[in-house]
Amino acid sequence: MRKPLMALAIVVLLMMTVVGGLLPFLQGWIFFVIALYLLASEFETGRDWVMRARRKWPALSRWIAGARNHRWAPRHLRHFDELTDPKLR
Repeated sequence: MRKPLMALAIVVLLMMTVVGGLLPFLQGWIFFVIALYLLASEFETGRDWVMRARRKWPALSRWIAGARNHRWAPRHLRHFDELTDPKLR
């Protein structure tokens, strides 16, 4: 039951990313980083996807680093950064 709920949460966060991009008072990028965090922490293939995406798009690594200290970010983003950092593997 946990995996389908996490998949639903990822979809909701991605929708919030789009809404955050349209509304100036929401920061859509933080929802995107949190969705990536859930994808990488809950699904093994998601971890590989995020690592490949970070290799291909360096801006994604900057977003993840910037999200560490954001007030809406989960406390475990530092672990997420270490888990998916392509430079550490």
